[in-house]
Amino acid sequence: MRIRYNHNVSELQSIRIAPFQPCRHLVAFCVVLAFALSGIGCSLLQRGKEPIASSPIPLTPVIWFSPSVTTAEVSYHDGCGEMRSLGLADVLVTSVPDKLAGVFTGVTAQDQSEESIASDGVIEVGVGMRRLELAIPTQAPGTYPAVAVVGVEMAFLARDGAMLFNKKFEGTGRGTVMVKEQSCRVEGLDTIVQDAVGSATQGLAQQIAQSTQIREYAAHRETWVPIASRPPHNVQAVPERAVAQPPSVPDTAVPPQVVPSEVVQPAQLSFRAIIRDENRDQFLQPDESLTIEIEVKNEGLGEARDVRVAAEGKAELVALFPSELHIGMLKPGEIKRTSITQRVTGAQENLQGDVTLNLRTTSPVASVSPPKVFSFGVKPRSIDSTLVSDVDNLPNTLAAFRQPKSVIISIGVGAFRDEQVPTVKYARHDAEVMAEYLRVIGGVPGERIRILLDRQALGRDLEDTFARWLPKQADRETVVYVFFSGRAVVDGGSGAISLVPYDGTLSEARQRYPLARLQEALARLPIRQAILMFDVSLDPSPGTGLADLPTPAWESSVSEARKDVEMWMVGNRSLQEAHAYEEGKHGLFTYHLLRGLQGVADVDRDGTVFAGELCTYARSQAARVAREQFATKQEALCVPATGRGGMVRIYPVARGNNPKPAPIQKQPTLPDDSSRAAPNPGRIGP
Repeated sequence: MRIRYNHNVSELQSIRIAPFQPCRHLVAFCVVLAFALSGIGCSLLQRGKEPIASSPIPLTPVIWFSPSVTTAEVSYHDGCGEMRSLGLADVLVTSVPDKLAGVFTGVTAQDQSEESIASDGVIEVGVGMRRLELAIPTQAPGTYPAVAVVGVEMAFLARDGAMLFNKKFEGTGRGTVMVKEQSCRVEGLDTIVQDAVGSATQGLAQQIAQSTQIREYAAHRETWVPIASRPPHNVQAVPERAVAQPPSVPDTAVPPQVVPSEVVQPAQLSFRAIIRDENRDQFLQPDESLTIEIEVKNEGLGEARDVRVAAEGKAELVALFPSELHIGMLKPGEIKRTSITQRVTGAQENLQGDVTLNLRTTSPVASVSPPKVFSFGVKPRSIDSTLVSDVDNLPNTLAAFRQPKSVIISIGVGAFRDEQVPTVKYARHDAEVMAEYLRVIGGVPGERIRILLDRQALGRDLEDTFARWLPKQADRETVVYVFFSGRAVVDGGSGAISLVPYDGTLSEARQRYPLARLQEALARLPIRQAILMFDVSLDPSPGTGLADLPTPAWESSVSEARKDVEMWMVGNRSLQEAHAYEEGKHGLFTYHLLRGLQGVADVDRDGTVFAGELCTYARSQAARVAREQFATKQEALCVPATGRGGMVRIYPVARGNNPKPAPIQKQPTLPDDSSRAAPNPGRIGP
């Protein structure tokens, strides 16, 4: 049986075949089934490229690419071991407009038009995290797997500068690269990076398409105040040849009036402003960066001189902003942009209010855009009065014990050779000050101290220190102090932790120093005790899904058999960034370790700070400050923990200096028949 299908007819006709009359119902069923399957097939074919939204948003925004786009690149080692870089700018400039074209009725890239002030809004595009997982042995041709991860950020700004959308998205590209014989070039990498960028921009485009705020903004487009159009250019003097000869008049006629040879045309100014705090929460905090971006356009026929933008509002709030931004002179049709970034200074009290930006000029103007109003809150600098202002000034009471057999190894790595590895603020300074504290407390000779800072802390330097230098210093009376501030990586399979030296990377395990190797080096030594302190930010090994990442194996690094010998003080047991404590100019955990070594960790006030007391104090204080000042958690770890035994917990590490607070003088109220003596408030202290 044949079925004739014509899009121009509304019914199907089958060719009748007489011998099969009993099968009519079966034939009809097959026809219906064929139509249903054809519809499903079409939908499946279209599913490979799903539409971003049911209907485009009726806007034509301008795309601005931030400076981070033009300089963005990923680094990798080629087949000869040389460092190479692959730029992302061209890929982003191509991918972003392509993905957004399906979201809006139209988009315009910045380099195609300077008329953004009159556009329907601005989409600002920036680049964040970039990571390339690629390991190619030197001079080894073949194919190798590669993974590229690129983070892209997009913000949609309305005509008045209001931010309607701001999100980040990480895209991933996977594939295989190839290195040919007698060649260093890595082929196929650009395609993988393009997939990563395309994945990120596609994800953001879909989120923009679903943004309720942007769609509501577009729905009210008819109510927008139109930007005044430029006065017509044909307002000119009529050419002389076109002027009719006036009729003759008597000499007694009134002389014609003198028309000025030049008429001053007014300017017509419009401007756009963006104020962005570092956390992008419209809440200013001390030392947070504050960026102001201004774009001014002269749409009139006359020049605008001495154009500037002034900030007005509550005096205490406006004091945190630049009082004025100078734009200069704008010629007709000219657009000028300027920006300024500064740090927020500390306020004396909590503030909440509006900051108004007004456009000013000394030239006559036909019209000026209305002021831009921004609402901000300010939080004053909070300093705990119980903390000393500067732990870098060692107190005179610090010297406590003579430990000439002790060894101090202090390592601080805050900067890295690989620029893709995030820096760690104060890591170098942490190691310097901690080494000095331990030296003064124990009177440790200089030849038994090794300090490794940044470039001095290469992978081979750590290996040489623990495998060769330390064994030469150790005997049965030796107490080893190890301090490390910097960055570490957690293995996605086992949870094993490895330290990142100056020449280490997040992607190459062989360029890191495993904690297990440090543990093995200590286990081989005939030492008395080892006190280890870590203030580290923890990163997952590349390619590991966060949902599947095991708990960092800090406790497994210390076996039960070593609990009387080794005390591990870990400032950050979880997969996160360790906080920097700006008030103390140290890492948060390191700062409270130093405070504890000054004597305040002597909780029982017996005149001695023991290892267990020091870790407990630093752990509780770091958790409190993280909760109160950063509104986050930072959970430290003490191993062996309280109640697990471990003689090392009662090893003395500093002199106690934690006097009891003076009691409140209060007259006791006793029953009349009581013969008990009132307590003597004059006795204070242990």
